[in-house]
Amino acid sequence: MANMGGWTDIWALRLGGLLLPLLFLGTAGSQLQVTTAPSSWAHLGSRSLLQCRFDVGGPVALDSLRVQWYIGEHVVACYNQGRIQAQPGASLPSEKELETGDASLSLAVVTPWDKGMYKCVVWHRNQEHQGMTTLHLLAAPMISILRQPAVGDTETSLLCHVEGFFPKEVDVVWLRDGQVLKGFPCSSPQRNLDGTFTFTMTYTFTPTHKDAGSVFSCRVHHMALRQPLKEDIPLDIRVGSTEVDHTSTMISAVLGIGIITGIVVITIMKQKSRSSRQLQFQDDPGPAPVRSPVLRPPGWAVSYSVSEVQGPERCLLGQEVTLSCSMEGTFPEDVAVTWERIHSKDRMVPEIDKEQESSEHQTLLPALPPGWRVTEEKADTRFTSSLTFTPTLQDDRARVRCCFLHKVESIKEERVSPEIQVWAQPQVSEIQVLPEWDPRDKVPFAVQLHNFYPREVPQIQWGCDGIWSWGEDPAQVDNNADGTFTATSIWRLPSWSLTRPELRVRVCIQHSPGEPPRERELSLRAAGLLQPPEVSEISQPESMATGKGVTLRCHITGHFPGELSVTWLRKGKGEATAVILEDSAECRVEPGMAVLARDGKSFQQQTGLTCWMSRDQGAEYICRVGHLAL
Repeated sequence: MANMGGWTDIWALRLGGLLLPLLFLGTAGSQLQVTTAPSSWAHLGSRSLLQCRFDVGGPVALDSLRVQWYIGEHVVACYNQGRIQAQPGASLPSEKELETGDASLSLAVVTPWDKGMYKCVVWHRNQEHQGMTTLHLLAAPMISILRQPAVGDTETSLLCHVEGFFPKEVDVVWLRDGQVLKGFPCSSPQRNLDGTFTFTMTYTFTPTHKDAGSVFSCRVHHMALRQPLKEDIPLDIRVGSTEVDHTSTMISAVLGIGIITGIVVITIMKQKSRSSRQLQFQDDPGPAPVRSPVLRPPGWAVSYSVSEVQGPERCLLGQEVTLSCSMEGTFPEDVAVTWERIHSKDRMVPEIDKEQESSEHQTLLPALPPGWRVTEEKADTRFTSSLTFTPTLQDDRARVRCCFLHKVESIKEERVSPEIQVWAQPQVSEIQVLPEWDPRDKVPFAVQLHNFYPREVPQIQWGCDGIWSWGEDPAQVDNNADGTFTATSIWRLPSWSLTRPELRVRVCIQHSPGEPPRERELSLRAAGLLQPPEVSEISQPESMATGKGVTLRCHITGHFPGELSVTWLRKGKGEATAVILEDSAECRVEPGMAVLARDGKSFQQQTGLTCWMSRDQGAEYICRVGHLAL
């Protein structure tokens, strides 16, 4: 065996002293004819039959018949002298059907990888003929609409996501109450890695309250659909901030008028009752949120406002965060502040929390949990209290209450924060190839996301050579002992599609829209998948009956990926160079077909050369194998 720059040559023993029988060929024109349908259509996941019929002008001799189906340069199925070999999911007719001239190819379950141009090649005795047919793929689209409330007098976008369709031509429109909307830009469909397409139609407008209750619809026409798809979304409009401000202003004005009226009434009553010159104030046990300055009746006057609790929208697990609340205006110098944590009612509180807390609320002052601290900052007319802590999973979905208190002056102002949203970024592993391949004709690539929170799986997108797709299987999520989660995403690629050592598989993880994506990549070579072929010695030639020729065979095993090239060469006795052999009246080359090994992790192939020449005494034959791992 000689390794020659990507090739492996296997030399046959010299055929010295062996007389090859002669095959007397007729001079009549070829009678073999092959007929195929120009094209056929199939839906994803369905069965498909690619028609191929042949006529030899008489009875079919199975021992002289060879049928081979190709998609591009890749062999899909082969019949050769009583033996049938086929890729998983493909099959050829039985020998009884072959005798009737039926060489059709059956595909059990059509996948996106099956579309394309097929070639049916038939050899009978010394004749060869072929036919071409194209398998077209039909995949029906699916619709999803991003549903989110619109805000009055604010620009809003409605997104209709159409995915998984083939062919590319699709008609997507937005309708409002049944009327087609026009005048907005359209993008082109994007190709997915599996060959199907994805398209997003965006309609942007500024809704008003008059639009509330309108029904917007996304309608899709596609040749794979018997009737158009349509999904409706009623428009839900929230109150805009401007309207809230106007409403608040009106309420404040009404309250102001009421307070002034009360002051006038109290003043008149004081003039009538001189014996009572002091107003009595009672403590208000409940919360009394104040969003505008509070006016007090004569005796003393206090004017102040209290802000909402300020802080980040989300809190990174284990990273210190600060919440603050401020009182501004005129207020007593000795106003006190307390902080307390409130658990969500629909949240399961771990046992450790129940042991530490005897009631729903845990007062953070004066007994603060470890690592929690309160700081205060006072200026002339502003008093700011800040709570700093390092969030844990027990703080997720809890709220924090800040309360400004002064019992003598009857001040009790409470503000409650939004729910604390605790999150943790995933730790992303490197891409690896799983040891178990199921189905065995696809290579499973996997990535793990460790210690993320909350449970919602981050967006995971797989890609290969710049084309992106979603994972084939839903990510499997496992619970960790510390309350975080681990997910595994698997993406499978057909073995025969891995044909270049520089090919790279990539994965992109987007934990949240505001965070930069995290990427990993793995080359085919770095994955350890490439395996060179092992080529056997050429088998001893067997002398066959007159007209049958002599057949040399060579076995190729253990290679990955399955694609390789086979070339047979002949070097005559005393000649310096070898000549490449092709199918002719003197010889027939059988390159063979790559067949998956039982575990799917390597391929095996048998190639043969049949000669009908009598001038081969002393000649040498070479089987040359080329593979990207060589």
